[in-house]
Amino acid sequence: MWRINTGLAAGPFRAMDSVGLDVVLDIENHYAAENPALPAGPRELLQRHVDAGRLGVKTGHGFYDDYAERD
Repeated sequence: MWRINTGLAAGPFRAMDSVGLDVVLDIENHYAAENPALPAGPRELLQRHVDAGRLGVKTGHGFYDDYAERD
């Protein structure tokens, strides 16, 4: 639905995988420091993925697992 409505090639989770979940988490932590009222759930989910080494395209696993692993 995201792709149809926005015309973008990738949805938000695939885009986060492309950027790197560790980078996205860092950005989200910065936003949360500026606005403590933001919900913690998305950052907690990102932290679990980062802790598990699931960083997205650069590790071959993120929200999606269909990436070729890099050396």
